[in-house]
Amino acid sequence: MRVNIICIQKKDELKELTKKYTKLISNYSQIKEFNLFNQKISLAQNISPLEAQKSYEKAFEPYKKNFSIALDERGKNLNSLEFARLLKDKNEVNFFIGGAFGLRKEFIDTLDLSLCFSSFTLAHQLVKILLLEQIYRAFCINFNHPYHK
Repeated sequence: MRVNIICIQKKDELKELTKKYTKLISNYSQIKEFNLFNQKISLAQNISPLEAQKSYEKAFEPYKKNFSIALDERGKNLNSLEFARLLKDKNEVNFFIGGAFGLRKEFIDTLDLSLCFSSFTLAHQLVKILLLEQIYRAFCINFNHPYHK
């Protein structure tokens, strides 16, 4: 299996946790991170939220293949066992994490699924850590590893 995490992010302020979970996940799957941020996104964020969201979508476009999931506060709530079942038979999964202005419903509707980790608005760096931990937990569930109790 291959897992891709695609997010709008300048720098990884939680790099050590990201590395920790990426290493753990790599025992079960290939995992790649794509931290996308460029001058066009920066300029768009200074124009309006809508322009920012459109710039995120343009940056995400090349990655919209295979099974694609948006992380969004309006998404579906799953528990860890349901999430593990969701990932179980997939060859490749792409997770999209928007920037400061989130993702438009129009973009989310083009993907296979939208997931919610909390009804709170969360910083995208924290969402990425939560996602990595849940991906690792899902593999542990699917491979009967004692991490998930």
